Amino acid sequence: MFTDYLTTLLGTVYKVPGVIDPDKSFTELEVDSLSLAELGAHLEEELGVPVDEEELTGSTTVTELAGLLQSRGAVVPA
Repeated sequence: MFTDYLTTLLGTVYKVPGVIDPDKSFTELEVDSLSLAELGAHLEEELGVPVDEEELTGSTTVTELAGLLQSRGAVVPA
């Protein structure tokens, strides 16, 4: 559920090209550090859960971020 939400968000808002493999790191997906900071702020605002800079780095994968959000009780917006 969160994986689909995140891949859609990355493709539409952050313009990550092509098919997004959720097991690739953000570095492999060519998401830069500024975009990662914006993504963290976006998720905190939209989902109401904290995402620390240390948890959202270039080596983090979409799958790992999805697990983090789920573990914090976030709910995917309708």
